[in-house]
Amino acid sequence: MTSKPAERRFFYGWWIVGSGFLAQLILGIASQAFTTYMVPMGREFGWSKAALSGPRSVVGAETALLGPVQGYLVDRVGPRMVMGIGVFLLGLGMVLFGLVTNMWQYYAANILGGVGSSLCGLLVVSTAINTWFRRKRTMAMAVATIGFSVAGILAVPLIVWVQTSFGWRAAAIISGLAIWLIGIPTTALLRPSPEAMGMHPDGEAPAPPPSPEARAAAAAASTTARVSGAGMLDFDAREAMHTSAFWLIGMGSGLYILVQSAIFVHLFPHLEEGVGMSRGTAATALMVMNIVNIGGRLAGGWLGDRYAKHITLAIGSVGSGVAVLLLAFATSTTPVLIFAALYGLCWGVRVPLVNSVAGEFFGRTSYGKILGTLQLIAAPLGIVGPLATGYAADVQGNYRDVLVVLAVMVLLSGVMFFLVRPPAVPARLRQGTPSA
Repeated sequence: MTSKPAERRFFYGWWIVGSGFLAQLILGIASQAFTTYMVPMGREFGWSKAALSGPRSVVGAETALLGPVQGYLVDRVGPRMVMGIGVFLLGLGMVLFGLVTNMWQYYAANILGGVGSSLCGLLVVSTAINTWFRRKRTMAMAVATIGFSVAGILAVPLIVWVQTSFGWRAAAIISGLAIWLIGIPTTALLRPSPEAMGMHPDGEAPAPPPSPEARAAAAAASTTARVSGAGMLDFDAREAMHTSAFWLIGMGSGLYILVQSAIFVHLFPHLEEGVGMSRGTAATALMVMNIVNIGGRLAGGWLGDRYAKHITLAIGSVGSGVAVLLLAFATSTTPVLIFAALYGLCWGVRVPLVNSVAGEFFGRTSYGKILGTLQLIAAPLGIVGPLATGYAADVQGNYRDVLVVLAVMVLLSGVMFFLVRPPAVPARLRQGTPSA
């Protein structure tokens, strides 16, 4: 009995997407819930907002330093081993977080968890998906990253309930155990590439060999060609760094990460102490943000596979800036919920695009290294966000002014994405046929 043709089998790349979904889910359990711990910990220990948000900046520094190393490891040994180590460390960090009694333990637990979140985070997920998909790359990334939003919808309200009923320590320890329970089996789904399983990207049949005339035409056109969006040209990291697109993507992403990291850390303190919302209502606002975020991610995946990714990124950034301005001046529940819906939508649109555009411009072969280097550029701005926002809130006594500044920064991020253009083909690739 003959086996089915490879193109008719269920494409294993969707299992890779499923593993990415679960990896983003456990990352969301740790990342999105962090803001819910700040008020109860501040009451217990008497620490300032700057001190409480400091670990998020330290984690940002770790992410910056680990980015190129992580990208190298993913390209070299594959995502399964890297993600497995990350899941173990992230769960351990959460368990230890629930046992802290002083400041150095608080920072140590967050540093350990931060290493874990980097090793099982979006870089690893994006690299795995970029290896398995070309034409459907953005939608595949969109589906995988929905896991982060699902964590905000299901896990964060549950964590707030556990904090209220049993204390914040119990919530942290249970979160760590849940990360292990979900994450460890997830790593078993990962595989290195479609070619290693007798498949091809997107599950499609390989293209027939081009005719001599087609090869000659392609070679002639490559001297002036630009990357068209299929990710067929494989830049190395050095070639990518010599393009303006690389630096605009890095800086635009950095400004957005600065704002997003500040929002994630300080949203609950602002809603509880600034707007005067209860913890339950604040959790509802975060849930609304994540529900709308799912639609935004799917919309970003659909749009990104059909239209210019950098323009859609720019529109998402501008919309996020408008939402943050609305949050700055909110004094009741209604404008907060409007902020949550608008920010959730625009943030969601951006997520599958920001890493997909790098795959579109720079290809597959060195994608992990390139994404890791982009992360090294963007992460320092993310380091500044939580700490500076906490310090400003301590000095001003509220978050309004610093939120206005954050809104301006995310609008500048949109301008940078508007300026991005597809990079010219590097000299090495003009001398031969572009690699597939």
